[in-house]
Amino acid sequence: MSIGVCEPSLSELLALRARAQALAAGARRRSADRAAGSRHSPFRGRGMDYAESRAYASGDDVRHVDWRLTARAGKLHTKLFAAERERTSAVLLDTSISLRFGTRQGFKSVQAARLAALFLWFAQSEGDRVTAAAFGAVSGQLPAQGTHRGVLRALSEVEHWSRVSPQGGPALPLSAAADRMGRVLQGGGHILLLLDCASLDAEALRALARLRRDHDLAALVLADPLEREPLPPGRYRIETPRGLAELHSDGRLAPWQTALRERQQQAVDALRRIGAGVRIASTREDPVRSLQDLLRGRPQEAA
Repeated sequence: MSIGVCEPSLSELLALRARAQALAAGARRRSADRAAGSRHSPFRGRGMDYAESRAYASGDDVRHVDWRLTARAGKLHTKLFAAERERTSAVLLDTSISLRFGTRQGFKSVQAARLAALFLWFAQSEGDRVTAAAFGAVSGQLPAQGTHRGVLRALSEVEHWSRVSPQGGPALPLSAAADRMGRVLQGGGHILLLLDCASLDAEALRALARLRRDHDLAALVLADPLEREPLPPGRYRIETPRGLAELHSDGRLAPWQTALRERQQQAVDALRRIGAGVRIASTREDPVRSLQDLLRGRPQEAA
């Protein structure tokens, strides 16, 4: 059984910029209130209150060129909108040891890094400032930045957080990271939470509920096919922290698989109760589809 990619590469995260364009269509529909069903986008739409125009700068959205002022001044100008200048999109990334596991295309930590990169590139294309934070075995927090440089710095940190060996000491819990994110972001931010279900506890849910009061929150719960699907009957050699072992399958879900599926679903249900958009994201699934379905508010599909 091949485990695929064990660590993300910065070159791959940079290359995902081209694929992030597929997220644009329909992703920014205005969501309903917290009681909305899963067909509603977890993110509110962009405000379009005109604020001012300024000289065009590299990286500005060409769709917002102020053609009248450009014609009068003889130099490109772009329109600025109040919400665009204030909105920040953020990734909150789980680096727990439980994510360094995978039996198909790669570890759950690799899929999380890919999803983070897609979201950051998409946010940058929408004109948002971007930031990223990590919790779990490795922790960190970046200041929000705009422009292409902000995404590059965030991707470099995402790659680092996903591959660096834990230094020992206590892990930063999700609750602490969520509260810190709330202090860093101004109101109206867009937050993508990438996590393993084991990282979600009662304290984390309370912190995320506080975060949800002022920001849009969406989450992807990472899962590996082995955690959710029965193996064909047979014996399988696996590698564990204690060395090689043998796994026996009778073609049915093992008790530990059933328990883990239930725990993942409990995490999904709990996040929905606090008003977050949420979906299970499989390591076997195209990350563009996972994130696209989440942003469009499509119902969760089995991983």
